[in-house]
Amino acid sequence: MIEETLKKTVIAIVGLLLLMGALGWAFQKELVAAAEWVANHLGFPGIALVILIGDSFVLPFPPDSMLVVVSRSHMAANWWLYVFGIGAVSAWAGIQGYFIGRWLEHFPTLHRVFGRFRDEHGPQLRKYGFWWVVLGATTPLPFSVTTWTAGMLQLPLTHVAAACLFRIPRFFIYYGVIHAGLGLFS
Repeated sequence: MIEETLKKTVIAIVGLLLLMGALGWAFQKELVAAAEWVANHLGFPGIALVILIGDSFVLPFPPDSMLVVVSRSHMAANWWLYVFGIGAVSAWAGIQGYFIGRWLEHFPTLHRVFGRFRDEHGPQLRKYGFWWVVLGATTPLPFSVTTWTAGMLQLPLTHVAAACLFRIPRFFIYYGVIHAGLGLFS
């Protein structure tokens, strides 16, 4: 399972690089204008809120899109500070997701539906829970679903919190890929 996920991650990163390069080339003016608009109107607090909501709940857009804003706006001058902040907020969102999972466990319907999953995969996920959350924190897997599941399985909070910290280097790597991809054809 891990080998397959890693292969899919590499393919996704290469695909993201190519997609960002193509979009950066085709829509350079629009992308810069949109990034500046978001940076000027939301600022870092607004971007942090988008990340917090995006990584605490399941949303139809990836929080990684905020890295495009950093890369193509005035924030690029201090990108490392913003990317670190985004990573830290994302890690905090993962911890919130854990508590959301603990809360969701109390709903009878979810408890029943999740009970089958827990019966099948629970022992393995409890045994490798830390690494499973690391996998969710570093790959394109939905991070919120990973942390909700960790909460529903009642994995140790300290393990989940430590694994969530892997979001910080992940955002640095993804920023590098997005920045390089956007600049590929510029």
